[in-house]
Amino acid sequence: MTTVRFIVILIVCTFCLGCSNATKFPANQFLLDTNGPVSIDVESFAGDVNITADKACLGTSVSVVKKTKQGTFLDSINCNIFARNTEIGEEVVVQISTEKDELRYMRANISIITKSVDNVRIKTRSGNVTLLGVSGSLDVHTTDGDVLVATTVPITDSVSIENHRGNIVFLAPEESTGTIDLSAIGGRTSLDILAGNATVLPGSTKGHMMAIVNGGRNNIALRTVDGNAIFEILKNPMAYRGLWDFDWLSF
Repeated sequence: MTTVRFIVILIVCTFCLGCSNATKFPANQFLLDTNGPVSIDVESFAGDVNITADKACLGTSVSVVKKTKQGTFLDSINCNIFARNTEIGEEVVVQISTEKDELRYMRANISIITKSVDNVRIKTRSGNVTLLGVSGSLDVHTTDGDVLVATTVPITDSVSIENHRGNIVFLAPEESTGTIDLSAIGGRTSLDILAGNATVLPGSTKGHMMAIVNGGRNNIALRTVDGNAIFEILKNPMAYRGLWDFDWLSF
């Protein structure tokens, strides 16, 4: 009985990263005790970041896959993952770092699933960023990858997405509002309002478009270099589309 009890305690208390509610599971998976909605703050030296809001989820699951371009797992990548209470609610913090990536061959791909997401901040490089079902303010910075945001929750807060050498696609529901500022240096912009009202402002071009959607005053800025910037409002943003087909009608 003593041996069995010891094994159970060992499994439950395997790992803690700066917080008593962070438990590590095999394959670099962490389970945080959250109730939601949660804000998410991710800072990584390099790699993909995927965040999904799923109403069926209990707590917050965070998985980290460490590798080089050759696929080798590396213990030199450091993870600091925890949940904390703030003045405005729960926050999940994911910090991934390394001091041994002089040739920039290393990556840490992050996947987060939680019940409800309200506010996101992401800073990474050399990685794709995918945000599904999120809400609140969004602040995203990446390079050498594509950014996709698709949500059924109306966007009414500020959005700032910056990318270099990659595309940005933002799909939002018809109740969304905003003062839109799309910039694509070396690429093209596209505004497609399939539900709602939009006014394209004077001076808009294929590379820089400004518009007001549904009378919104919240700023929505999508900026990329050597890529395309797409903002679309439609009735079913989560439906499958050929997301990287940029032959759509531009304003």
